[in-house]
Amino acid sequence: MAAEIYKHKAYPSTKNIVMAAEALVSKHPCLKEKGSKTGYEGWKNSLRFKMGNYRTKLTKLSRAGIKDVAVNAGKRSRTYPEGGASRANIKRPRRGEINFLPSYPQGETKDTLENQRLEMVEQFKKTVIDRDMIMIHQHMQRTFALRREEIVNSAPPIAELKDRWPALFCEAQLYSEFHRITNQNLLYSIFVALDKYTPQLLKLYKKRKTGSFGEKMEEVLMAYEEQDKSNIPAAQTAALAGLPLYLKEDSSEVFRTCKDELEAIQDGAVALVAVVNEEEVPAGVPFETHHVSIVLEDQVVMSHRSWTDSLVILFGLIYALHLSYPEKLSGFFEFIQVVHLNLDDGRKQLKPKLQALRNELK
Repeated sequence: MAAEIYKHKAYPSTKNIVMAAEALVSKHPCLKEKGSKTGYEGWKNSLRFKMGNYRTKLTKLSRAGIKDVAVNAGKRSRTYPEGGASRANIKRPRRGEINFLPSYPQGETKDTLENQRLEMVEQFKKTVIDRDMIMIHQHMQRTFALRREEIVNSAPPIAELKDRWPALFCEAQLYSEFHRITNQNLLYSIFVALDKYTPQLLKLYKKRKTGSFGEKMEEVLMAYEEQDKSNIPAAQTAALAGLPLYLKEDSSEVFRTCKDELEAIQDGAVALVAVVNEEEVPAGVPFETHHVSIVLEDQVVMSHRSWTDSLVILFGLIYALHLSYPEKLSGFFEFIQVVHLNLDDGRKQLKPKLQALRNELK
């Protein structure tokens, strides 16, 4: 059972373990536990511990290329007292990642994958029209394991990643990378969710007009009222811009506006900077922009015409580059992850304010 579960996920959630235990007693009724409400409580606990033991066994085989377990090897133990604390810096899927740290494709080695990476770098030295995009896509697919190994294990600077993996900062390949990690179409899923939740969110915002955040929310709604009501992107922008206020989070360091492009690379490791015409943007919501710059580690890494699309790109980059959510907007990004994209996998309990909002939207 542990071996079969591992084929799907090295670190299964409680929900996954329950599904496996339930399937076991359904397939083999003679294993159903007498006196148990579900009939598989004991099996659930046994499978949870068995998976831990199975990963420990695979750790000893880390040289065989089992990377998602080997990455957490070398922790302090009775036989290895100088190692790191057993629970320190554990690297495992935390955001519904299906392919967190895969092994190399069959027949490939680090050297062969590195050669493919170098071929892609050479392609990006050519003009856009001369690049072999089919070859780039195929190589990105094959080198996924090498790229994840590098990003998860070493966490190199963004500038270095841009030099080594330039395709990762192209919109189409970024969405493909998100799909490789989560098995979900980011662009489609998030806009389907926005279509569903935008009207509900705007109704909720109209009820919250007290306190300092309420006053700012009223400014956002007044700015939205001035927009064309048939403008769907404007409604989506208002819904997303108002979400931090509803959650009582400060978005000023991440969502910024400016007139001068040079301002886009100032202040803040992670930011979405809308370049606009006006000195003053109503309620700070960029309904109309020249373009929007996505900033990581104080440098512009990508840009887009639409503010909403830029936010989707930023979310994709956080997954692709294994970044943490901006501290002051952790609730905002977690809401997108769990509610908009349903990437919670049943693993953790939502914060009370996020759970309350999710209940309001049901």
